Amino acid sequence: MKKTIFCVIALGMSVATVYGQDEVTAINTGAANFLTIMPDARTAALAGAGVSLTGNENAIFLNGATIAADKNCRGGASYTYAPWMRDYQSGYSLHTLGGFYKIDEKNVILAGFRYYNYPKLGVLETGGESIRPKELAAEVGYARELIKNLSVSATFRYIYLDMGKVGNDRGASTVAFDLGAFYTKAIARMEGASWSAGLQVSNLGPKIKYPKSSESLPMMAKVGGSVDLPFSQMHRLMMTADLGYRLAPSDVQAVNVSAGAEYTLAEHFMFRGGYHYGDKEKGDHSFATVGAGMNRYGGHLDFAWLFASDDCPFRNTFWATLGYSF
Repeated sequence: MKKTIFCVIALGMSVATVYGQDEVTAINTGAANFLTIMPDARTAALAGAGVSLTGNENAIFLNGATIAADKNCRGGASYTYAPWMRDYQSGYSLHTLGGFYKIDEKNVILAGFRYYNYPKLGVLETGGESIRPKELAAEVGYARELIKNLSVSATFRYIYLDMGKVGNDRGASTVAFDLGAFYTKAIARMEGASWSAGLQVSNLGPKIKYPKSSESLPMMAKVGGSVDLPFSQMHRLMMTADLGYRLAPSDVQAVNVSAGAEYTLAEHFMFRGGYHYGDKEKGDHSFATVGAGMNRYGGHLDFAWLFASDDCPFRNTFWATLGYSF
């Protein structure tokens, strides 16, 4: 019975599933893979390139150090909804809350919450009894500007996986940490232009223990860079790219690349696009994304859509984000 439960849940939570017309085969990518899903619409529209991305209330999930260098806002929060694997089966969804507050010019507190929901799943060994697993992560972070242009961050994360009420099975939990760094510098001879570089190592922590087994968390290291070019008050272009390496589990260690661009029109309308390259044999599918957003009076609304090949289980996923900063 437990084996059946674990297999069903692994299929649902893994973003590394091989999906075809005739069969679905799950690749063992460890536990809590919902943590690898892009947390918000802006990041998703840039294909996940977020390590050096500024101006994001969801910085705690990407690189908390970026928000310490952002001088435009004192605080902010946002909510994101993303239905996952819509072409495979309805009912999977990720809900994300992220926010930050600047204590002073150098110190920032960050907070985040992610809830990954499953559809009702039938388990044959229980005589047709339905279960509805869920996974969540609650996190707090701290970021500080060490010196001019250089910031660092640390995040603590509590992870809980609930397999549903089946017999005496209980949920499993663990903790993890993220570390981040960010550097930004103005570009001479172009007013308002800048370049940035970021580094993040995420999900450092012990394996999550099930009743009869244990699985590694999706540990990842990323380095990225971006350039922000305000050509005029009406036109602005930001380009960003990340190079990532999956550190754990060992079976899926692989390099991935994400790159995207954001064009801002008249300071209030954003158009975005990106591409992610992954090693399909390691379960990391390649995909393209597009998106758009608008902001006004501190509030913003963003949307993103993902395109992928027919064998990608999370093709045609979308993200919708509503946020406010001040």
